[in-house]
Amino acid sequence: MIALIFIVVLILLFPLFFPGYYITELIVSFLPYITAITGVFVVVTFVNFRKKMKSWYRFPAHRYFRGISFLVFCVLFFVYSKQFNRFYVQEPFTQQTVKSGSLKVLFANIHKDNVDYTWIKKTISDNDPDMLMFVEFAAHHYTNLKDFLQKKYPYTNTTTRSKTFVGSMVFSKYPLNNKADDFPQGARRYGYFSLPYQGQQIYFYLVHTSSPDSYTHFLMRNEQLTTFVKNFKSHETDRKYNNIIAVGDFNITPWSSYYSILSTAFSGELVNVTKRIPFLFTRRFKEIPLFFAHIDHLWTSSSIHVENLQILALPWSDHKAFLFTLKL
Repeated sequence: MIALIFIVVLILLFPLFFPGYYITELIVSFLPYITAITGVFVVVTFVNFRKKMKSWYRFPAHRYFRGISFLVFCVLFFVYSKQFNRFYVQEPFTQQTVKSGSLKVLFANIHKDNVDYTWIKKTISDNDPDMLMFVEFAAHHYTNLKDFLQKKYPYTNTTTRSKTFVGSMVFSKYPLNNKADDFPQGARRYGYFSLPYQGQQIYFYLVHTSSPDSYTHFLMRNEQLTTFVKNFKSHETDRKYNNIIAVGDFNITPWSSYYSILSTAFSGELVNVTKRIPFLFTRRFKEIPLFFAHIDHLWTSSSIHVENLQILALPWSDHKAFLFTLKL
């Protein structure tokens, strides 16, 4: 038991002293679970400390270890629970006066191997969004959904890597203006386009970075985030109106030290709307289905009002979808 406690303490202390490391990234990705585990050890070490205190009076080192472990777990539980709650604290969403009209959007990581075309069609038909924003949209999806999609969504937008309908795809009832620069997709994992709306333009970013499932992909994701932020800043002079939506599978949790790449760049301009939903776990790990993580995000400028943000389940996909309504 002592050896187990020692190992757990080392694992829990690692993110505090070594932020930015790949191992830390893996640990904090499951911060809700880490917080819960820490709480369990608070109870376990306290009970064992009280129970064994009298019988261990001859071995003060053991008693001291139990007492110190209890205090360490208490501190860690406080630190991690505070870190978890800090993201979900409700921030004021200052909005401008909402005009008439609305735009319904469905975003989903559809999963490249998802072959449940019937359910995909049903989800679209039941919700009737004005715009579909998909990542991991593969060629077989387009082959089986083309006729269905073209009836309602005659306008499309693709990124560099998806000219053959593999990657990130947008389908819309309204005309779209592609604004993305054409350069190697390895350095950029986002689509950029605008949509005319009520005499203005809404600027959309559809993001899908590499999953940090290996150290190489971890570095790749960080590079993609940095590139995206750099380009986002360079687009400021291009955007006539400050109506911005950035949505996607960012493959980063709010508790990662690399999340600040986004929050710092967007500070004062965009707000993460997913703050409104505590315990939002958007991805289920198929390898270990007990674990979920919050890696999909929806950022909007204050000029846009987001209503009816819903979380939808998609069979065969390891991500949940966002359905939301935009109003200016």
